[in-house]
Amino acid sequence: MSRTPAEAAPIGWLATDRIAAIDGLRALAFLLVFAFHTWEFAGHPYVPVVSAVVSQNTRPDFFVVLTGFVLALPFARNPARELDTAVYLRRRIRRIVLPYYAALLFAALLPQALVLFVRLVGGEASWQPWPTWENWAWHLTFLHIFSPEYWAGINGSLWTMSLEMQLYLLFPLVLAVIMRWKLRGIIAVLAVTMVYRLVAGLLTSGQGFPIEFLVGANGLGRLQEFLAGMLCAALIYRRGLRNAMERWLLALGLIAGYALAVSPVAALTMLSVRELGLSLAFSCLIALVLTSRVGTGVFGARAVSWIGYRAYSLFLIHQPLMWFFAEFLKKVIGLDDGVVLLAVLWTVGLGVTVVVGQVFFLLIERPCIEWAKRAPRGRRGDASARPAE
Repeated sequence: MSRTPAEAAPIGWLATDRIAAIDGLRALAFLLVFAFHTWEFAGHPYVPVVSAVVSQNTRPDFFVVLTGFVLALPFARNPARELDTAVYLRRRIRRIVLPYYAALLFAALLPQALVLFVRLVGGEASWQPWPTWENWAWHLTFLHIFSPEYWAGINGSLWTMSLEMQLYLLFPLVLAVIMRWKLRGIIAVLAVTMVYRLVAGLLTSGQGFPIEFLVGANGLGRLQEFLAGMLCAALIYRRGLRNAMERWLLALGLIAGYALAVSPVAALTMLSVRELGLSLAFSCLIALVLTSRVGTGVFGARAVSWIGYRAYSLFLIHQPLMWFFAEFLKKVIGLDDGVVLLAVLWTVGLGVTVVVGQVFFLLIERPCIEWAKRAPRGRRGDASARPAE
């Protein structure tokens, strides 16, 4: 006999509003992108195994799966819950937009501030060009992922903010389809993203980077990863995943999914093989972490979850900060590209990022978190618009 949701749902901490281990998973996602960009800034040094993992740059995929998981979490806990779309969007906008705008301003002002500092101490430095109004317009409207010219402007890592905003807007529709048509709805959502990737891939074949990349990096192109996170939340709360056999299957899914994502067949981008593999891998990772004592112990540790709670701030400021820090290490300290420079970036550089990110968090992000919490719940008393922040 199949278990009811109440019987299958994990007990204890999984019933709380905030799950420390999810913050820990966010910390891992941030460290993946930090490692990738600093590895680039250090000249792509070869480190056995490490370089092969870091070079995959799986952070955007991991965050998309996590986003789907967190947004679906209230509905996995209570399938009868209804979504007040207006309240949900109001909370998301309050939570996300102002820190993103502040990060754009930070990226634009940082080089000017550094030039001013160098000149004040008697050095020579040229003022850096200010982003054009077109660049600002694409970014402020979250549409920059649709511009081959401006998608990586201002701050090259923030193309993902356009993707995230699209997923936030798609969530109410995806949720409504799944809640109404269940398995048929899931198949329909998966079919939409797969057909889109195939058609878009065929239409842009041979046009090279970044066009071939961008057509698969938007909301429709990454919807399979978002859907995987939503299904992962339902799986955990419907089945519980407490026995050893289920955990072994999750571990096998993690390994198999990652192996598929890095296999030669993943080069078939129009079939989104890489994204399907990472969808499986990261969904299994989340489920393993949240249903095992070891996983919750490691990822729910205070230091790890502390980083994860601030992961948005750290992500928003890390790339321009670390690029200039790497340039300082090269031009002033005299370090060359290589493993030593990478080691300094992964230690001292990470410390600098955490300090600056904490200031950004206290001044910008935390007030926005509190602002989002104060958004009215609406007539239905909807808490679904307030996922784990």
